[in-house]
Amino acid sequence: MSATNDKNYLKLHKLKGIIVEYILLYCINYSSILEISFEIQRISPIPCSSVKRYLFYLIDYEFISYNGQKKMFLTEKHGFDLLYKINRKKKNAMVNSEDIEIMLK
Repeated sequence: MSATNDKNYLKLHKLKGIIVEYILLYCINYSSILEISFEIQRISPIPCSSVKRYLFYLIDYEFISYNGQKKMFLTEKHGFDLLYKINRKKKNAMVNSEDIEIMLK
C-alpha cells in the first residue's frame, strides 16, 4: 500500500524559518498581502504564490488570522508562541533564521 493511500498518512509542510519569522513579525500590527510580499522580497526573492502559500499554512495552523473586511493579516497567540520558539532556537543553537525549518503536519 502506498503512503498516499494510507489513512494515517500525514502530509508535512516544510517552511523556511526566516520567511515564517518575518511574516509573523510583519503581521503583529496588521499587514496587507502587498506589504508582506514587499517585505519578504527584500529578504528572500520568492514568488508571490509562495508567499500566499505560507500565509495559507499560517492561517490554517492559527499562527495568523485574516480580516476579510480590512484585507489584513494579524499575528495570533500561537504565532507569538512560534516566534518565541524561533528566537529561543536561534539563541540556544546559535543559528540564523535561514538555518531553521518549520515542519507543519
